[in-house]
Order: sequence, then structure tokens, then C-alpha cells
Amino acid sequence: MNYKSILFFLGFNLILVSIFSILNILYAFYFDFFIDITSYLITFLSSVIIGVIFFYSGFKHYRKINLPEQIASIFLSFIIIPLFISIPYFLSVYNISFLNSYFESVSGLTTTGFSILQNIKKIDDPLILWRSSSQWFGGLLFLLATIGTIGSKQIMIKPSYLISGGASGRNFYNNYSYNFIKIFLIYTSATIFIIFLYSFFNIRLLDAFNLAFTTISSGGFISSNNLSNIINNYSKTFILSVSLLFPIFNFFLLFDIFTRQFKLKNHSEDIHILMLIIFLTLLFYFFIIPYDGFSYVFLSIVSSISTSGITPYSPKVDLSLFYIILTIIGGSLISTSSGFKYTRFYILLKISYQEIYRLVKPINIIDKNLYNTESKIKDQDFRIAFLVFISFVISIFILTSILTFDVLSFEDSFKLSILSLTNTVNSSLYGLSNINFLDLSNFTKLSLIIFMILGKIEIIAAVYLLKKFIFKE
Repeated sequence: MNYKSILFFLGFNLILVSIFSILNILYAFYFDFFIDITSYLITFLSSVIIGVIFFYSGFKHYRKINLPEQIASIFLSFIIIPLFISIPYFLSVYNISFLNSYFESVSGLTTTGFSILQNIKKIDDPLILWRSSSQWFGGLLFLLATIGTIGSKQIMIKPSYLISGGASGRNFYNNYSYNFIKIFLIYTSATIFIIFLYSFFNIRLLDAFNLAFTTISSGGFISSNNLSNIINNYSKTFILSVSLLFPIFNFFLLFDIFTRQFKLKNHSEDIHILMLIIFLTLLFYFFIIPYDGFSYVFLSIVSSISTSGITPYSPKVDLSLFYIILTIIGGSLISTSSGFKYTRFYILLKISYQEIYRLVKPINIIDKNLYNTESKIKDQDFRIAFLVFISFVISIFILTSILTFDVLSFEDSFKLSILSLTNTVNSSLYGLSNINFLDLSNFTKLSLIIFMILGKIEIIAAVYLLKKFIFKE
């Protein structure tokens, strides 16, 4: 096993953490927030020193990284990086235990949004910015993992190679610097654009930054106890809904439009998702919850599909189960949204229908094109999609069983299990806004940490890794 190649990518990611530490230090100096500035200095020094050591230890070996090592690097990043992100929480004046600090960090990096902080008003601005930044960083890591490894032809867990923007894992890591810069620039440009939109609609600059970091990464952290304190009218609600489309659609959609490379047939997945959003919004607005207002109905749909889950209001009708189903669907294969992903549902439904149709008319030619494009759905794509779905269902019941041993009811445990695996915050959309994570047992918190990570990277990827390294297959 090429451990040095893994160290290179861990070191690279830790250097990125040190850069975020610098930004927080500069922010604290500029606005005279010196309460916990030592914690950011410690985070900077520890992450940059260890990061540089790891980086140079594997610098000459990173191009030799194979698929199991890539997956190991991704898992280790989502386990080790939160240790460094947790330092400002643990060393703060708020007496946060190590486990709670790590829980908050993992929740941020996986863009889930579960929080042990009960009163955000009492938290200083640098720490609020830090927790929002952890989501942004987690979204970036997830894109790199999806495009470079999990969605490649080598493993096919998220078959992003079937749609526009997909990349081969081997080619991706052979030219890692170029691919990283490209993804980083697109991701950063989209974030800046969303900040501009929020500022244009008179959202306070710090709130605009925090909310942009949340929406672009499909996260759940907000800079207030209640989002209604920030999003307090219909125009702001609508622009929040529009910004939540960014983590739903193909990550390269706007890039293709601005570089004049956009072709309608290459974005059939986005068209399908857009039609689904429009259909559900109109259906709910005209027939189910018209009194909630169009902008709120639209926000509920896109917030759930994006697997963000944030909302500034409490629904008048309990549709939590439906919204939770939307989080399972998720957005594009190449996006920061979690969930099962729309295309994999499409593959399962299409192949299942064709198999039934084949029994009736066995002589007919079966169309295995994806969205009527040139991409072909292979039998392996269907098998893996089905395996991922089965593992997702089994994981729900395992985590639900664990949660019911705590203070949670079976219904809340079931809902929270799905939200953990889809990395969606427990908002009023799902009837879980009153859950106090601080009061949960340590074993429950550890279980949620594990399943938040597994939900983000895919359980089947962990199974693949065990098969390669433990059973030597």
C-alpha cells in the first residue's frame, strides 16, 4: 500500500485548513474579537506543520495512488480533518467537550448541520464564521471525492462519468493540481456570486457570507437561532430558494454556460430535476398548501432536494415525511447535495421497467441510453445502484435502532436516521427542530458521527475498502 500518496492528500487538505485559520485570525484582528484568537493560532500552527510534513512526505508519490488508496484518503480526510477543525470549539470560552467539538466539526465537514450549540446569539462571530467555513470546505472535499474517485469508471458508486463533467479517477489524480484549481475557482466564483445576491437584497454582510457558505455546500449551519431573523420577507425567501439550486444542479452547469460549452443534451439530468422541482412546487402550491405562499413552497422543495433542509418558517401542515423522501432523492450526481441522487433512481426505475417489459415482449430491442443521450447504462451500473439503495435502507434501520435507545421516540429516530444519512439538518420542515443534540448520550453522538461520514462518502465505499484491505480481495 502506498501510504505516502495518502499522506500527500491529507497534508494538502490540512494546509487548506490552515488557510481558513488565517482568514479567521485576520477577521478577529480586524473586528477586535480577541477572546479565542489563541485557538485559531494553535489550529493554524498544528495544521500547517503537520500538513507540510505530510505533503512533502508524499509529494513524489501522489501520482501513483490507486483506487483503494484514494478511497482511504477520502475517509481519513473526513475523520482526521475534523480533529483540527474542532480545536477552536474545544479551546473556546464556551466549555465545549472534546466529543461535542468533534461532533460539531464532523457535522460541518459533512455539511449535515446538526449542532450542539443551543444559543447562537451568545457565540462570537469568528466561531460562527469558522463553523460555516467548515461546511464550505466539506463541500469542496466532497466535489473532489465525487469527481475524482467515487464517480469514476473504476468504482461506479456515483456514476458521474455518465453525465457531463464526469472524470476518470486515474486521470483526475494524474493532473490533480489542474483539476483542483478548476473546481476551486468554479466553487469560489459561485460562492462570491451568491454573497453578492444576498447583499443586493440587504442581508447583512456577515450573514451573507455564512449563508452563502451554507447554501453552496448544501449545509445546515446558520448564523442565527432562527433563519427568519435573516430571511424575513418574500423576496429574501425567493433568493434563498434560487441560491439553493446551486447545490442541486450539475456543478459544471454555469461553467459550461459562461464558457459557451453548454449543450442541452449534456445536461438532461438537470432538465429532469428542474421539471421535478417545477412540478412539485406547482402541485403543492395549487392543491396542497396554497396558504403557505409560493416562495415558501418553492423553498421547502429545493431545500429538501438540495439536502440542506434550512427553512425560515414552520409549515402549517405536517408534510415532513414527504420532504424527507425528497432528501433521499437528492440532486445531480456532480453536486454538493447528498442523498441517493436522482440519476440512480432513474437508472433503477428504467432498468426495472425494461426487465418487466422484456418478460412481456422478449423480442423487442431494449433502450439502455441514459436520458436519451449517448451514454449507456451498463448492468454493473444497475447492480451498484441497487446495492447502494439496499445498504441505505439497512443503515436506516440500524441507526434507528441505536437512536431509540436514547431519549428519542421511534418516529424521531427514524426521521433523524434518514437525515443523518442524507446529511440534512433537522429543521422544522421535518418536525425535528426541537432535538437537543447536547443531551444525547456519547454513544448516540458517536453513532451519528459514523453515519454522517458514511452517508457523505457512501457506505458501499467503506465496504469496498474493507474488502480490499482486510480481506485482501
